[in-house]
Amino acid sequence: MRSDRIFWTFVTSFIIVQTAFSQNGNQNVPYFFPIRPGEVNYLSGTMGEIRSTHFHAGIDIKTSGISGLPVYACKEGFVSRIRVSSGGYGHALYILHPGGETSVYGHLLQYREDIADYVRKEQYRQESFEVDLFPDKEMFKIKRGELIALSGNTGSSMGPHLHFEIRDEKQYPVNPLKYGFSEIKDDVAPIVQAFALKTFDVNSRIDHQFGRFEYPVERKGSGYFYGKPIPVYGNIGLQIYAYDMFKNAYNRNGIPEIELFLDDTLRLKISIDTFSFNETRHVINFYDYQVKNEQRRIFQKLYVDDGNTLPFYKSMVNRGILSIRDNNLHSIKIRMSDLAGNSSELIIPVKGEKPTAAIPEINGFLSDELETRLFENFLIIKSGYADSPPNHALIFSNRMRYELIPSYFTDKQVVYLWDIRIGMPDSISVFDETRTFDFKIMLPSNTDFNFYNKVFDIRSYKKSLYDTIYLEARYRAFKDLHMEIFTIGNPNIPLAGSIQILFKPKFDYSGSDKYALFSSNDLKNYSFVSKQWNKDRISILTRNLGHFVVLKDTLPPQIRPVQVNRKKVSFTIRDELSGIKKYEARINGSWLLMHYDPKQNLIWSEMLEPNIPIEGELLLQVEDNVGNITQYKTLIN
Repeated sequence: MRSDRIFWTFVTSFIIVQTAFSQNGNQNVPYFFPIRPGEVNYLSGTMGEIRSTHFHAGIDIKTSGISGLPVYACKEGFVSRIRVSSGGYGHALYILHPGGETSVYGHLLQYREDIADYVRKEQYRQESFEVDLFPDKEMFKIKRGELIALSGNTGSSMGPHLHFEIRDEKQYPVNPLKYGFSEIKDDVAPIVQAFALKTFDVNSRIDHQFGRFEYPVERKGSGYFYGKPIPVYGNIGLQIYAYDMFKNAYNRNGIPEIELFLDDTLRLKISIDTFSFNETRHVINFYDYQVKNEQRRIFQKLYVDDGNTLPFYKSMVNRGILSIRDNNLHSIKIRMSDLAGNSSELIIPVKGEKPTAAIPEINGFLSDELETRLFENFLIIKSGYADSPPNHALIFSNRMRYELIPSYFTDKQVVYLWDIRIGMPDSISVFDETRTFDFKIMLPSNTDFNFYNKVFDIRSYKKSLYDTIYLEARYRAFKDLHMEIFTIGNPNIPLAGSIQILFKPKFDYSGSDKYALFSSNDLKNYSFVSKQWNKDRISILTRNLGHFVVLKDTLPPQIRPVQVNRKKVSFTIRDELSGIKKYEARINGSWLLMHYDPKQNLIWSEMLEPNIPIEGELLLQVEDNVGNITQYKTLIN
């Protein structure tokens, strides 16, 4: 420990002396690169990059797969916030600079000694590993280039690196790469792997069909293209599966600027330069949420959907939707650029062709199974041919029967389009096949709305939905398993905000306090939601649709000692179903700080005074989310 103190003191003093001469209160002093300054560095993430539920707010700087590299302050200021969490940024440090900007350093292994002492004392005072601290501005004044911490892998980090942000005076993140750090070299242009086209109304077609269709690309030099014209008609939108890269790094990063042209006329420009943290969840409306869930690929939308209020659209015609209603050849061009000036283009030829509903020649019977899929406001119904001209599809909705004529034909199928705004169908019948549905209610956007049912109630709010939802719901009960499954909506439908669901189980759960509500996409893996019962009902606020199940959790958490001695105690803690809610360790009745890394299921001790050994009776207690408790006791001497 003493050698660590000497190291910190020496390096800190050296950096302070080295940089003090260049300060003189000048606010125009360039930013200091926070890790391995003066050397070539590599990034694993960029600002504005699309993540599952948010936009990435900074850059992720690689640390060669190791923790413990020195981290330096990028500019003069004072430590304004220190946050320790088992998730998110883990050990994070915030420095407020004289110009009003804030720099953020995340996933740190540890703070420098004086900051670490302050944090540890606060953790013991609050008796909590997780703390959010706002020290006085006079407490930790920082010079440009001064050592502040060591890099690590704490929080939600999936590998050792430094997360680095620069925020403006409104706490909006700005791209650090705009400040021209010479440590980052970039001569690689954005890369395209595929694109998709989708129809925007019932009369639109892509390759004579309705829906969404993906296409591969070919590369030629630094550009990309699709080989032959795609027949299109009406209002269409474009999505792109593309990313940026850096030299000598395999990570796929976000593209900060994308432009969409139709016949060399700019139709949409997207520039991700800053945003509010209040807006970042709307990333789920920035890319195709359903495709991401099904394919694990992110197709960015080059059009603006309903409910999308993101500030990235600098130039826009008709929300980026392309309208082609002639018989001419057109060229769609997408230009992608990074901040280093590297750019690439994708060229897509399209040919305007008005759709027809001509009946093809039928040669015998095709036994394709009846397919149905909800796409925007339309139910797409596909069926194989019979040995006679195609029949009408029969739609049963609102206690009425509708006859639906074919919308178009493919080589193997007849396709019908039903506008679900006319009515949500109970069933459809084509030839000899029938399909039933579980549509319950149409949830409108931009309004408060209540729906009441025998087994659940739903309340959506004005800002809950991006667009109208045609909600399917189903209830199943298995008496032998004492299990009820509430399927509410489709997990591929993104929600802008929370909706409230009140569940009304039919089984009696009063005999145990270990019953709780869990969510699941596949009915194999479960995530704890709530155990807050109100008599025989349970109410939740959720941003996710899908399966909800009432399950009984009687298995207590597991505790396994890794190291138990006078210098340190450490354990792995796990829970098989509901998950860890809290843990606490005490030595001779006094609270003992235990760090927690959920990625490794590992907790380990740190004494208030590092040189004092751990002696006496140790009691560790771990509780899961339904109240099951496991204790570990031992005597350390």
